[in-house]
Amino acid sequence: MRIGFDVAQTCAERAGCAWYADSLAHALVEVAPENEYFLYHQFGRWINDDTRLGTFVEHPSVQMPFWGIGPERARALWSRSGTAERLPGDPQIVQSNSFQVIPTAGAKLVFVIYDTSFWSYPEFTTEANRLNCQYGVLEALERADGFLFISESGRTEFENLFPGWLERNRKPSAAIPLASRIETQRPPETTERFWLAVGSMEPRKNYEAIFSALDRYWLESKNPSPLWIAAAAGWKNEAIRNRAIDLEAKGRVCILGYVDEERLATLYHQAIGVVFPSWYEGFGLPVIEAMQNGCPVICSDRTSLPEVGGDVPLYIDPSQPESICDAMLLLEQDPVRRQQCREAGRRRAKEFSWDRTAAATLDFYRRILDE
Repeated sequence: MRIGFDVAQTCAERAGCAWYADSLAHALVEVAPENEYFLYHQFGRWINDDTRLGTFVEHPSVQMPFWGIGPERARALWSRSGTAERLPGDPQIVQSNSFQVIPTAGAKLVFVIYDTSFWSYPEFTTEANRLNCQYGVLEALERADGFLFISESGRTEFENLFPGWLERNRKPSAAIPLASRIETQRPPETTERFWLAVGSMEPRKNYEAIFSALDRYWLESKNPSPLWIAAAAGWKNEAIRNRAIDLEAKGRVCILGYVDEERLATLYHQAIGVVFPSWYEGFGLPVIEAMQNGCPVICSDRTSLPEVGGDVPLYIDPSQPESICDAMLLLEQDPVRRQQCREAGRRRAKEFSWDRTAAATLDFYRRILDE
């Protein structure tokens, strides 16, 4: 197969969607090097000022036609590609990972829907992002040849919004789970004890509940440990950040900001547990990453998180901060339970791998091409 693959989001500071594109691009090449791959660092309306930080795969089967191309030239090339000219590499199938629908000049288009929170919870995002994502999905309903979801929960949410649409329009779809992208075997020893929060500092991640739980935890714990926050700045985060700064001044929080993969893996290994009471997730990478690295997980009991965590995490109600505090106290006071969570998490994480994700994605491509 000749496969065009959108890696435009990987060219900036990476969040979940970008890590998905990066990890899957590498896995596809590793699993099926006999294919031809064309990685698009500029994609439709998603134009980057600089592509040099984007996904880089050095392999004979890989070409990167937009690597090193600036925004002005990229816009000019995309204005012609897929309409007057075929896409670079003349792919048979193209996967869009950034809510972009492009003219494909005969190539099949696979559109990835990570979640539909921009419809279900518009208050958790910006107006610009909401409109961009909604426009992308609605355009995909008109022009995409198939749809990929990253969890069954995500596909169910889509079906609730558009009842029967996939079947009625004979549009193939698949829910293909992700995997952890980070693991370290020998983390450095540390004498510090801390809890870990991972995920952009934005309303959807429910930091307000974490902070409320933390206040109670510091009153009830006999030996409280601070919360370390490994998170980039998200949108609508002014109140969250101000509260975090206030708690940091009291010694209860440490704001690390964005951390690289190696350090994040080490933090997972060293933390008492990850606290992740998100209101909504399309998948929940921090849960699978924590389990992969032997870190106990406290997380929400809704959307995709039970699908990912199975019976391993301590599930809490994200609307009840006291349930978060209770779970923290339980883990802190019961070393046997912590060890059980570590071992069960590693076993659970082995059920997910990027090789399996890539193989299932390639099967879906073949299904689309055979339609």
